[in-house]
Amino acid sequence: MNVIASMTWLKVSVNYAKTFYIPYPYIIDLSCSVTPQSIKVAKTILNSIQQEGVNQSTPLYSQTLINFYRVFTIAVKDIVWDEPDFQPFKQNQLLQFLRHIRNASAHNNEFFWGNGRQRQQTIKELPISWRGKIIEENLEHSKLYMDYMKPGDIFVLLADISKLANVSSTLTI
Repeated sequence: MNVIASMTWLKVSVNYAKTFYIPYPYIIDLSCSVTPQSIKVAKTILNSIQQEGVNQSTPLYSQTLINFYRVFTIAVKDIVWDEPDFQPFKQNQLLQFLRHIRNASAHNNEFFWGNGRQRQQTIKELPISWRGKIIEENLEHSKLYMDYMKPGDIFVLLADISKLANVSSTLTI
């Protein structure tokens, strides 16, 4: 979580980062136990991060950030799906929204409705909405992270989902 937050902060705050790192010769200076050398990341990387766009053909930094979000989303959905507190809510709009963004995460950051019967079933279940975001048929092949969803959206969704478990636990006490 800290890595994602740090990378996102750096992506949206490059000018602040440049100011912050003025007194330091490198952004990262990692010592090694197997060699007397160290791994150093120069401040010039900030210029590259600032100049690269999002969802372009070679956005190294942005693609790394997107991939962190994708892996995080896949893991969270799988954890939520296995958690007993959420079992009664699997058809809830929030969990269905999470299921669809998990699938987009697993399909190279693009919405994909499947093939054959799976496709028919998925389209039949649409639209799915959450906080004004609507997942509908015409989103297929659209980019998920950095286009449809912004970096903080997944955390707001998770906060909303966690409220379901809190409501469930107060009802059973």
